[in-house]
Amino acid sequence: MLCPVCDVEMLVLEHEDIEIDCCYECAGIWLDEGELELLSGKDGKPSAVAAALAKDADVKGKGKRPCPVCSKKMLLADIKLPSGKLVEIDKCPKGHGMWFDKGELDDIVAAAGGGGAVVDFLASLFNADGDGNSEDS
Repeated sequence: MLCPVCDVEMLVLEHEDIEIDCCYECAGIWLDEGELELLSGKDGKPSAVAAALAKDADVKGKGKRPCPVCSKKMLLADIKLPSGKLVEIDKCPKGHGMWFDKGELDDIVAAAGGGGAVVDFLASLFNADGDGNSEDS
């Protein structure tokens, strides 16, 4: 799958039988439909993160980036965090998934009070510099 920003092949990482597509060039993350809920939910229930993404996204129109699944131009959606900060994400118009630029998913997860497994796993993927080297290495 190609990164919608860099147009390079993304790495497919697996966590608890969930495949996450990550770009080591730009530190972006693609989550297929339902993957965020699986990563962050407990007992099959959506987490606060998934709930925030589902209800608080204010779609602004089409962006320039293609969906890595269907190649349709993704929709730009603003997520308003409790702090008032807006985080702009890209969503496939056909519902294939969501694209998070570097730091966007972190901001959403932090605003929703954390996400358990999603925070731990994604934090291990990229260090603060986004160069792809974990801090433990």
